[in-house]
Amino acid sequence: MDKEATEDIMALKDLSQLEKKVLSHIDEAEAIAFLQDLIRTKSISPPGDCREVAQVYADKLRADGIRAEILALEEIRTSALGYLGNGNGPTVALHAHIDTMPIQEPDQWNYEPFGGEVVDGRIYGRGSGDCKGSAAAQVIAALALKRANVELDGTLIVAGVADEERHGEAGTEWLREAGHLVPDMIVVGEQTENKICIGERGICWLELTVKGEGAHGAMPWNGVSAITGMARVIDALQKELMPRLASKKHPYLPPSSLNIGTIEGGEQTNIVPSSCTIRIDRRIHPDESYEGVRKQIEDVAQAALAGIAGISCEVRVFHTGGARVYTDPDAGFVKTMAGAARDLRGKDVKLTGYMQGSDARFYAEDGIPIVIFGPGDPKYGHAPNEHITVAELVEAAQICALTAMRALGLGGQ
Repeated sequence: MDKEATEDIMALKDLSQLEKKVLSHIDEAEAIAFLQDLIRTKSISPPGDCREVAQVYADKLRADGIRAEILALEEIRTSALGYLGNGNGPTVALHAHIDTMPIQEPDQWNYEPFGGEVVDGRIYGRGSGDCKGSAAAQVIAALALKRANVELDGTLIVAGVADEERHGEAGTEWLREAGHLVPDMIVVGEQTENKICIGERGICWLELTVKGEGAHGAMPWNGVSAITGMARVIDALQKELMPRLASKKHPYLPPSSLNIGTIEGGEQTNIVPSSCTIRIDRRIHPDESYEGVRKQIEDVAQAALAGIAGISCEVRVFHTGGARVYTDPDAGFVKTMAGAARDLRGKDVKLTGYMQGSDARFYAEDGIPIVIFGPGDPKYGHAPNEHITVAELVEAAQICALTAMRALGLGGQ
């Protein structure tokens, strides 16, 4: 760490001397270099092969004497877990996924997608924000605690997990069910611009099918077009349901939402289509049920089609994102992390909610405090020119280190 950064840390009046010592071991150049290593080690999903990146993750921990192991339900979907502490108290997990999305639009990238280039204080590359930036920050935090000889009164697990981009069955879900990652408190790394998020909306994917009556395209009056019927349904969803959802408020979460992601209908140009199907992504608040969401959409669709002879519709749920995530803002772990951020920044921290979905859902019904937190703006995830700032990467490592110290306490110090 350079002299100016060290002086800035020493000037922080709300930190203990030991906390300042820990932060002095968080080096910007090392954090950048490690994130670059993670970015340059491809782990695109599909196929979701994380064997090499999990090895890079584990090797970084082992180089400083931190015990690490590589675990997998499926051969290529490997996760790496590191352990620090005396094991006498509770367990805090710092969790981040190490698989990434593919490069859909290579011509729109200004920099090599797997180059990890640093330009104007930003680190570019696929996975820089989603979610290797969080993984790097969490590992750097653990290394700082180790190098400062901090004895945690409990266990800190840093977990670089596979399979998040494929719904997590062979990653976090398996690690939890197999007993490998069952913490008492967890930070789930995602792109939050280092905002402390205490909840996320649930995911409900639905399929809505309108059925009509086929006929020859030259005589459309002999049939009933399912596509025309679907147009009425879509219009009703946009004009009636979407505004109602946008007005549904929650103190920490974005509004409920509805997105029509795909549409399929008809067989060929000269046939009146007898079927048309849309698929809907519905994000829901903790007080909404999956069946309630399905019924709500069905009611709007049936009303839109009322009075049209020979036409019908059905709505089914084909995927859910598990339980909705919400942690009480007064939970001790939330206050601990908010306090760490406040003492580092010198100003109060406003809690918020996460826009997208994450592996936090696998712990939503475990009764443990969950915080979603990490460097990077979520709008750049899955997008060309994905990046995070160097400043957020370093700050995330600092906040994670302070949070682990304060949440677990110190043994023998």
